[in-house]
Amino acid sequence: MDYQAIIQLIGNVGFPITLSLILLQTILVKFNKQMEGLEKRLAQLDNTMSLLVKTSINSTIQQEKKEN
Repeated sequence: MDYQAIIQLIGNVGFPITLSLILLQTILVKFNKQMEGLEKRLAQLDNTMSLLVKTSINSTIQQEKKEN
């Protein structure tokens, strides 16, 4: 937001509401960044779990072949 827009907003709705809107925007930006990081971590966890399941299945199959 540029300063002219902020000054116009203060004139239109008042300082407390303008300050609340600026704080809300800041909080939402930080929240969105945290959500993006969480999505990346969840994707990485999903890949790790898939690899773990595949490894477990392969290990079980190899053990069954050895027993037969």
